Amino acid sequence: MKCGLVLEGGSRKGLFTAGIIDAFLDNNVHFDYVIGVSAGAHAAINFITEQHGRTRRVLTPRTVRRDGGGSFILVRDGIRKALHEMVYEYQYSKSDPFNFKKLFSSPIEYEFAMTCVETGRPAYFTERQDEKRLLDYMCASCSLPVLFSIVDIDGIHYADGCITDSVPFERAFEKGCEKVVVISTQEPWDGPVDFKKMRGVLYPLYKFSHPNLYRALMNRFDNYNKMLARLESAEAKGKAFVFRPTEVLCDLFETDAKKIDSSYSYGYRYAKEQMKSMKEFLGQN
Repeated sequence: MKCGLVLEGGSRKGLFTAGIIDAFLDNNVHFDYVIGVSAGAHAAINFITEQHGRTRRVLTPRTVRRDGGGSFILVRDGIRKALHEMVYEYQYSKSDPFNFKKLFSSPIEYEFAMTCVETGRPAYFTERQDEKRLLDYMCASCSLPVLFSIVDIDGIHYADGCITDSVPFERAFEKGCEKVVVISTQEPWDGPVDFKKMRGVLYPLYKFSHPNLYRALMNRFDNYNKMLARLESAEAKGKAFVFRPTEVLCDLFETDAKKIDSSYSYGYRYAKEQMKSMKEFLGQN
């Protein structure tokens, strides 16, 4: 039976995911296929290379507050710099390098989800030879409009996968998975981002230059909720096992160390609590 792991993004909310996948590594949970979106793309490759704790270190800001005084949102240029460092520089950190060789030779199938700007539809890519190209795909999967620049790869432009396929469990089924484990970072009381509320900013930026991307942004809220209904249906049919937070996670651009650590610890604890049930679901007991 082919089993898949589906990882939603969510910037530093992905620390919740980081805790869960580390618990998976500690308990020898394996998958045949892994797909990640945005921050979930980072989690995907670190899970495949079995680099315990690395997703946590990647997503944790280089400078954090330790006085418990709350979080603050970085200015856009700071966020862009942080993304560039996270994607292109930290992978080659002397103290914590990413294991490209192990990823490229792994039998596990993996993909990143992103949004094609020209079509306004989801796109999925993998890479097993070129490190720079792999990182370009990862950057594209993380490039939320307004905050980050659109990424050009071979003359085609891409943006954050969350716009068109935030939780690509249906892609996993298309790739032959019979069962999927989904890690969502969406707090159910908060609701998905509604880009229609940002129409005043998005209209002049994308309506005429990238009309299909603009359409996808305007439809994202409704499409996300429809996707959730389909995911719940798959869950009810015994085809999906879903981890979803029931406690408050840290903010998207959190810098408070206690909140960052809390989200990671909650994910790890939650996974341990659900481990037996999930392994039974996967047939890995």
